[in-house]
Amino acid sequence: MLADLDLAYHVWSGSFEDFETAYRQVAEAGIRSIVLTAQRGNLDLRERADLVEAGRILKGLGLAAPACHCQDWGPSNLTEPDEDLRPTMVQMHTGLMAKVAELGCRTFVLHLGPKPKDGSDRAAWDRIRDAVDKLAPRAEELGILLALENGFSGYVATNQQLLSFVAEYDCPSVGICYDSGHAHLVDDAAAVLRALSPYVVTVHLHDNDGTSDQHLLPGQGTIQWEPVVEALGDCPRLIHLETEAANCTQWPPSREVCSYRQAYARYCKVLGLPLV
Repeated sequence: MLADLDLAYHVWSGSFEDFETAYRQVAEAGIRSIVLTAQRGNLDLRERADLVEAGRILKGLGLAAPACHCQDWGPSNLTEPDEDLRPTMVQMHTGLMAKVAELGCRTFVLHLGPKPKDGSDRAAWDRIRDAVDKLAPRAEELGILLALENGFSGYVATNQQLLSFVAEYDCPSVGICYDSGHAHLVDDAAAVLRALSPYVVTVHLHDNDGTSDQHLLPGQGTIQWEPVVEALGDCPRLIHLETEAANCTQWPPSREVCSYRQAYARYCKVLGLPLV
């Protein structure tokens, strides 16, 4: 049942400057779980001192951090074609995984990457497999699940290709992150979730009007949420939920920007979760 799962709240990167101030406001809104990224306001979780400080702050505020989105700048995509940069990409992901595991992280979302400019999908999939081969054993050691995110137009993987890859890879530490906004841009959002559901370990929930990846709050776009929520209940490996609406003035597509409490309440209402 969804009511048994944590809803981890994602504060949009670039929407705040001070880690402690932002997450104090999050805690005061009644939120108890958050999503991590490498850079959180004034703290860089790849740095030991900042990681320790983040842990101290979160513990003091009673906030859990079960989810992390990988660094998504620099050589971060698993399809990275530059062979000189690929070791850096792997090291960057394994390093961040090890850090956030200390804060209790259980899922680590990864982007596969865009379609290669030379059109060689086979080479791109070889690079994806090579990266997962290197990352999965470390994730398993850390007790983290890798979550490969579904994309939309321009991404190397169609939903069916992503499903086939994870199914054939058949590793307990490798799953899928279902992104509702991405799904809505290519197909019926609930239908995509039902297809991916056997391997979904976490989800990025946000809305759009079907034209671009707008990261809106549920109800601000055109996703039909009732069948999506029903399908979420049929994901056997799903261990928590994640918000991913921007909900901030720094993100131009945002609509009706509201407080953390109001945004969290909207998610709880849509998902049928109790509002603490």
